[in-house]
Amino acid sequence: MYRYIIWRLLFEICNFRRLLGHGKERIQYLAFGANLSETIMNQRRIRPFAMKPFTLRDHGLRFDHPGPWVGCAYASAEPAVGESVYGFLYTLSARDAARMDFYEAVPVINRYRRSWVEQDGERFYFYQTNRSTPNLNPTDEYLGYIVTGLESNPQVPAEYRAAMAATDTCEPGRWISSYLWSQPEDRSGWLRGLIEFYQRVVLFVFLKFLYRFSPSAIFIRY
Repeated sequence: MYRYIIWRLLFEICNFRRLLGHGKERIQYLAFGANLSETIMNQRRIRPFAMKPFTLRDHGLRFDHPGPWVGCAYASAEPAVGESVYGFLYTLSARDAARMDFYEAVPVINRYRRSWVEQDGERFYFYQTNRSTPNLNPTDEYLGYIVTGLESNPQVPAEYRAAMAATDTCEPGRWISSYLWSQPEDRSGWLRGLIEFYQRVVLFVFLKFLYRFSPSAIFIRY
């Protein structure tokens, strides 16, 4: 539990730094998942200084980043020769980019990592999963953010839009007790039951409170 309390405290420090202003440094970030949605970006109180359609070549969009529900996933971009990932290139302040890292569970929790790329004269990063897992599907809500977000991207081929809209989805249900851990605990009997109970309690606290509520973010203005 202490790791996730530390995560929240460090997140608050990032929010307080952002309350002092954007700072001078600018960073480019490629969004291709839920961050395509203006709704999500507004919830996170992050507004890009600039944005433009961008196609990441030789990578493929994969729903292989496990979510907290059994069988459900978030998006990642994985190397794939000949494929493309369509999204928007956002220009963010370094302070907002640091805040985005916490929303994507990069610091401390290490679920995603920043992957840096140079292409078409641009240097930018995107989020890539540290826990690639096959046979997962996005939720209807998550897929909807992507499909809607790509509607204003003129670079997206019609067949890509159709394939994305036809993606099988997952209904959020039972939580994965080991979601916040690298691997499920290898225990048996009463000890395994006790560990799973502890993990579920921590997951509940993290998702319902530590992740969602910030006493400082409400004061951030664009």
